[in-house]
Amino acid sequence: MKTNKYTKFMAAVLLTGAPMLWSACTDDWNEHYDIVPGGMAEETSLLEKIKADPNLASFYKTIVAIGGAETLDSPQQLTVWAPLGMTSEQADSVIAIYQEDAKADLKWKDNRAIKQFFQNHVALYSRPISSLTDTTINMLNKKHMRLVGKNTTTGSLDGNTFKSMELCNNGILYKAENVQTFFPNIREYTELNGLDSVASFIKFFDEYTLDELSSVEGGVIDGQTVYLDSVTILSNDLLSRYGYIQREDSDYIFIAPTNEIWKQEFDKYKQYYQYAASVNQADSLSNVLTQQSIIRGRFFNMSKTTRHNQHMTDSLTNTMYGEHQIHNPRKNVYYNPEEGILAGLQKYECSNGYIYVDNKGAIDPRSTFFDRTDLQAESSFNYEVPVDNKNVTTMNTNGGNHIVYKYEELPDSAWTVDTQTGDSVWGPKIKTKVEREYRYVAFSSKTASNHTEVTYTLPSTLSNVYYNIYAVTAPGRGSDTNIKDSLSCYFTVECKVLDGNTSKMVNYGNDANGNPDSKSGFMMNPVKYDENSPITGYSDIKGQSNFDRAYATKATTMDTILISKAKVFSVSSMGIDKGVVTLQFKSFGPAATKVKEKVYTRTLRLDEIILVPFETKEEAEAAAFDLDAFNDKLLERNKKDDESSKE
Repeated sequence: MKTNKYTKFMAAVLLTGAPMLWSACTDDWNEHYDIVPGGMAEETSLLEKIKADPNLASFYKTIVAIGGAETLDSPQQLTVWAPLGMTSEQADSVIAIYQEDAKADLKWKDNRAIKQFFQNHVALYSRPISSLTDTTINMLNKKHMRLVGKNTTTGSLDGNTFKSMELCNNGILYKAENVQTFFPNIREYTELNGLDSVASFIKFFDEYTLDELSSVEGGVIDGQTVYLDSVTILSNDLLSRYGYIQREDSDYIFIAPTNEIWKQEFDKYKQYYQYAASVNQADSLSNVLTQQSIIRGRFFNMSKTTRHNQHMTDSLTNTMYGEHQIHNPRKNVYYNPEEGILAGLQKYECSNGYIYVDNKGAIDPRSTFFDRTDLQAESSFNYEVPVDNKNVTTMNTNGGNHIVYKYEELPDSAWTVDTQTGDSVWGPKIKTKVEREYRYVAFSSKTASNHTEVTYTLPSTLSNVYYNIYAVTAPGRGSDTNIKDSLSCYFTVECKVLDGNTSKMVNYGNDANGNPDSKSGFMMNPVKYDENSPITGYSDIKGQSNFDRAYATKATTMDTILISKAKVFSVSSMGIDKGVVTLQFKSFGPAATKVKEKVYTRTLRLDEIILVPFETKEEAEAAAFDLDAFNDKLLERNKKDDESSKE
């Protein structure tokens, strides 16, 4: 009997991978396993051993009240660190938390009392120690703790000293001096330390989902898989958008807003999410998206920061960073963080990174949710063309076009920004030939008498924001090889917006002062007509009916045309399927005689439409004619295209 029980115990230890230092075995060690007839020294369970010690009364009371007794009385091999110093008040506090979460229908394993207390004192498998033990173990709640042994019975767990070790028929019991300190991860820290606003918003997205890998399938009924044993896990869709924030083996920074900052930013951002009366549950949608704007951009993956900034140790990159931020390479990246974004913020260590408590409003919306939108013009999902009474389109659309420009580039031998991808690159001082391809769509009327019109619906627009709107046009070219045959195309643009009260699309034009123009919905080019101006530049077209001025594309190069500046929409389309703003490109080219004279073409070629939001009218107007002012590389690209076309 002795040999069989000893062998079974050691086999269980070895199968679980617990470290056994055979060189450290002594007669004292063998005595603990009672290598004498009768097997182990004691054959009671962990639960019985705890119950029998009056110094562990508070611990025993707690584990029974919160449903942990069955676990400690099961055959599963466990190691328990039972706190001798636990008070009755501490027990009552843990039990109250358990009861609160139980009423909220949290599953037992997700109850805070279970995760933060019970599982914080228990580890899987038997964990014997020796004087050489110095290792990291995982507790039941997946927290990593350092186990250090002084000898075979005493040591410490994350600094909490234990002075005895007793064997049980289902594991090992250590008697520790104090309650084991719970080391929260980033999310848990917000729940424990008064960051109620952000903690409540995160909790709103908690949801139990089926774990298909862990569940036992029972066949298919009516095309649906049914499960004999379904296992669910608590997931959080919000946090999953920003990284693995709840994992213990991750490494993040979270700049957490205080309740005061949360309210301050909520009151400010709410205006950006105002909806038409026809939108279902508009208030709820507005509240959720406003709060999401506060939290977005506050998570930083420390390993990702290192990966994207190998030689930039003085920067932080948040988890919203895109691999190819062509138009704004600095977005979501913060340089000199200790002197900038993190300056003055209190820092706290968590089990999976750090929390910085934001009491000053450290995150600028211009670096997070005030996104520039680039609408690819060639995608047929983005535009509509008119149809006749037989539902046949009256316009030709060709979205398979492309242009390739070539020019030479001479980067410095240092960190530079790649103008193609927006990535920071390190390279020697070499002369390279760069090719860039632009894809565009060409629109033209099927007949001379047909009206030319194409409508783009602008996606995900904010309300009460000042937008600068641009159209990027491709040159009118006779062929891909002969730019000399290129012609300019002129056109007008009409903007329509959704009226929040009537839910109808109405014209929204600009008069000379930038106010709505009741006479016409056309937005006017600020450059006045000049008979001597070249057709390759901005030109207003003389003698057109219904409007005084129009836009003209450049004949031989790409062009970025300011369609409108500092335009404000009263309702938002964020989070809803249907857009609330449209741009109608109209009246391509002049009368047929001008086309025959090869002065203009009636084919409009569009590469993309760009929306850039600003918080104030002054910012929008200051940047209207220079996207580069906000780290945009588009104008720099156009400049190089201009230079190459002159060569």
